[in-house]
Amino acid sequence: MSGTAAPDIPGLEFVRPLGSGGYADVYLYEQQQPRMNVAVKVLKRQGLTAAIRRQFVDEANTMAQLADHPFIVQVFRSDQTADGGAYLVMKYYPPPNLAQRAKAERLSVEEVLRSGIQIASAVETAHRAGIIHRDIKPANVLVSQYGQPGLTDFGIAGRGGHAEDVDEDVGVSVPWSAPEVLYGQSNGDARSDVYSLAATLWHLLVGRSPFEQPGGDNSAYALMPRIRATPVPATGRADVPVSLERLLSHAMAKNPDGRPQTALELARGLQAVEREQRLPSTAVVVLDETGRTAVSALPQARGADDHDRTSVRALSVPTAPVPVGAPAHGEDEDDEDAPATISGGVVLGVLALLVAVTVGVVVWAVNRGGDEGQAPVARPTRSQTGAPSRAVDYPEQPAIDARAVAGGVTFSWNYVGAEKGDFFQLRVGASEAAVPEAEVITVKTGSRYTAKAASGTTVCAQVKVSRSTGVPSPYSTIRCEAAG
Repeated sequence: MSGTAAPDIPGLEFVRPLGSGGYADVYLYEQQQPRMNVAVKVLKRQGLTAAIRRQFVDEANTMAQLADHPFIVQVFRSDQTADGGAYLVMKYYPPPNLAQRAKAERLSVEEVLRSGIQIASAVETAHRAGIIHRDIKPANVLVSQYGQPGLTDFGIAGRGGHAEDVDEDVGVSVPWSAPEVLYGQSNGDARSDVYSLAATLWHLLVGRSPFEQPGGDNSAYALMPRIRATPVPATGRADVPVSLERLLSHAMAKNPDGRPQTALELARGLQAVEREQRLPSTAVVVLDETGRTAVSALPQARGADDHDRTSVRALSVPTAPVPVGAPAHGEDEDDEDAPATISGGVVLGVLALLVAVTVGVVVWAVNRGGDEGQAPVARPTRSQTGAPSRAVDYPEQPAIDARAVAGGVTFSWNYVGAEKGDFFQLRVGASEAAVPEAEVITVKTGSRYTAKAASGTTVCAQVKVSRSTGVPSPYSTIRCEAAG
């Protein structure tokens, strides 16, 4: 702690210190009416500037704006201390946070997927309110006594923008920050938050940040070049599915255009991995276009009318009969005491279902008999039978990286939903403008290609995934590098 005494706050009784950050200390207080524990974040007086004070006020307003979300830490109030300082009163989450947990224990893939979807829900909600978090990392994800994550520390959140908009007093957490933010090309946007969320999930699986080298130099100045140029390493865990490795690598693409463009898109990818691994599905909770809460329990099927709209999905079937036309739970009902009955419509519906099933069984039996003159009945897909489908059933846009090598440039790429038989088509040119007109190069095996060029010569390329079904992915963004 900074040594700053915990302030006297009306209605609150000091209990103990909780921690200290760059510009604030956090204390545990007991609220007297109603009696409950709360966390109080108090500005440090040392080094206090107008920018930090403004940042603190912005954090209070931002968190209050998002306070209703189940996975965002709730702010109860904000005020000034008697000596002119400032404080926030927030919901108390007992330790450890996710950074402490990941350091002390090995989190399961199931928990990381579930937490990732829930945090992505919070991030997507913030984005829809026009707010970029800018500091997503394991230490900023608290855990309630019921095991629910709570995203906190919106201290450097803002509306996004370019490097010239960055306040000199606003810092970033290097190990989990996107390269375009670290190198001043962006002040953060939805895609940089997607990167930080993916880096956070990678950290939760491994116990350290993605580009940290155990026993090596992990200072900010050593990490930054690795984040900018080194491919995302594998987690090294045998229980982490390949689909999750690829999704995290995709979400941490060096070029922001190569990542999932929204937190919701990343959440749907995580849901797909849950389905692939036969894990319980985790709902995405966001505000829809009308400002109402919408729950999306599963990724929408391809071909849906509105790919980006979330919807309410039924997760279970009632065990008791429900009368036709009965109001949904929570709606007005004319006679609350009237017993539930089964109408004739339900009986007829059940009989029709039995007939349909019987006919289906007969048709299946006839076709199984092998009559040559009759077309076979299409086999149901895994998703139709209720069994988990694969994470992605069509190739997504790949993320491409470039690395200078002696006498050329090596391009490598990754994507979600790889299948046996996939191959790749590259276009390589001497400039970005030349790439779209370049001759297509087919790569049958592997996910890398080295273009030969004289030292110092710029080489640019983009790649797409092709599948035996004839369904290709979109081309990746164009990546350029000077030959070594």
